[in-house]
Amino acid sequence: MATGLENLNVRLVIPSQTRYLNLVTNLAKRASLAAGLDDAASAKVSIAVDEAVTNIIVHAYENDPEKKVEVSLRFADNSLVVSLSHRGNGLRSEDVKLPDPKDYIKHPRKGGLGLLLMSRFMDEVHFSEEGDTYECCMVKHLG
Repeated sequence: MATGLENLNVRLVIPSQTRYLNLVTNLAKRASLAAGLDDAASAKVSIAVDEAVTNIIVHAYENDPEKKVEVSLRFADNSLVVSLSHRGNGLRSEDVKLPDPKDYIKHPRKGGLGLLLMSRFMDEVHFSEEGDTYECCMVKHLG
């Protein structure tokens, strides 16, 4: 990777509160721009991160403001890797069911598009668990 960012690893721990979303999404966008992604691709990374953190706050933690979300951004193998860790109600890759966009248009409802946006805007999205910690790992390939 010619960006000079190979050794950059940013870790941020935020309270499980939506008022911190702007901080996290700005960090994701700035990291994407620094890695050489254009503004449109960087905005998509930011949206995917927003959706993932919102899902943790709302679904994993059920809006409990006392919980913590760990955000990690790093560059590896010509990719930006965003990892989000939490100790709430977890999601595993095998449990993920992406909504059909055509069905969603026919039967609109509030919510439900976050996972679809994450999968469309990032090149890889994985969910895993280790002990009592759950992780959402999203990868955006650079170039």
